[in-house]
Amino acid sequence: MTHKTRGIVIRAVKYGETSLVVTILTEMFGLQSYMVNGVRKQQQSAKAAMLQPASILDLEVYHSEHKNLHRIKEYSRALLYENLFTDVVRHSISTYIIELMLKSVRQPEQNTDLYQFCEDVLLHLDRSPSSIAANLPL
Repeated sequence: MTHKTRGIVIRAVKYGETSLVVTILTEMFGLQSYMVNGVRKQQQSAKAAMLQPASILDLEVYHSEHKNLHRIKEYSRALLYENLFTDVVRHSISTYIIELMLKSVRQPEQNTDLYQFCEDVLLHLDRSPSSIAANLPL
């Protein structure tokens, strides 16, 4: 059975020659791991670029309560950042925020409020002036 949800990419680990195991904080299921096959092929480099940490995606996933590793049917960018991946300071802060999320969210349970908070923080980091962005982790 497939489900549509949004997710924030936490990390992506290479698996084999062309696949990735991606950890995503989803709105529906909490912190989950997904296998994405064939994404590292030469023809699919644009799809692999979407799986950078802090990317916010629209996902269609196969989910089973009895498995620890799930599969993604389709994914696309939900939002395009204006400054987050091009500004070194903002990207460093987003990396810190993603690491903090990885260390603090351990259970794969639905927490819509936590997801919305994390998404709002990343959007605020992207769109705020540099002086506010630099102090955001504090």
